[in-house]
Amino acid sequence: MPTPQLTTTFATAVNTWQCDENDHLNVQHYTEFAHEASSFMLHRLGIGPRAQRLSQAIVSPLEDHIRYRRELRVVDSVEVRSAPVEIGTHDLALYHEIRNPADGTLVSTARRRVTSSKPWTDEVRRRAESLLIELPAGALPRTVGATPLPHIRLEDAEDAGLVGVGRTTIKPAECDEHGHFLPRHQFGRYSDAAPWLWNHMGFDRAAMQQRGEGTVVVETLTSYRAPLQAGNLLVIMSGLADYTDKILKLVHFAFDAESGTLAACSEGIGMKFDQRNRKVMTFSAEDRTRLAARKVRF
Repeated sequence: MPTPQLTTTFATAVNTWQCDENDHLNVQHYTEFAHEASSFMLHRLGIGPRAQRLSQAIVSPLEDHIRYRRELRVVDSVEVRSAPVEIGTHDLALYHEIRNPADGTLVSTARRRVTSSKPWTDEVRRRAESLLIELPAGALPRTVGATPLPHIRLEDAEDAGLVGVGRTTIKPAECDEHGHFLPRHQFGRYSDAAPWLWNHMGFDRAAMQQRGEGTVVVETLTSYRAPLQAGNLLVIMSGLADYTDKILKLVHFAFDAESGTLAACSEGIGMKFDQRNRKVMTFSAEDRTRLAARKVRF
């Protein structure tokens, strides 16, 4: 029997509007690449969008784990190749390799876990099992996921040391065909919150930018707890979970403002970044003293 292989599931190129102050692809778009690649992989398994409509099954994301290895810049081409790595009764884990096909460079790895409102059919399970691969060691969580983030309510967020960094309304254009808030836009809220959080931790983001200092994320783990829909009022509360001399473990919690319900949470590994030399920077002793006073209290 032939060994299962990764299948091409997505292809695109990086646009100017997708890049941030570091002149590279913003992290939210990696989430979108994994989302679209997952749809094509589900299609190959026999449960694509049309099949979902016919069976009245809704497939929703449960978790995204992403490791960012290399930068993607404007006009870089992007290819995603995918395979299932695990299948249960309702759940399915998909592995995605994001590469720059111009030189074959591995840019990022993503593991998405999804769940179906109905059990997988025997045919879907058969197809998935025939394509299963082992999750590569380089795609395993490195510095996130050791302990699940707590399921807290909005009213308890400040007591835990989290700070408000975003208040927005979810737009219809940010939702999928089921009316659910798309993962990319949810992650985009965390990206938008980053300057607020860095300022809270005592780093002047505007002054950093003038000095040619930026911020980067090298790994994220996002858990989707409850669906959000167009019109929902969204509050993002964030904080510092831990730090070393070079990395910050940042956490973000997305709440439905009206109910106080936790909709999603994410932890990410952030660093200061020298935009000129494209190198990670070290936090000073003064920085670390200040960070110690700002850690969350879970």
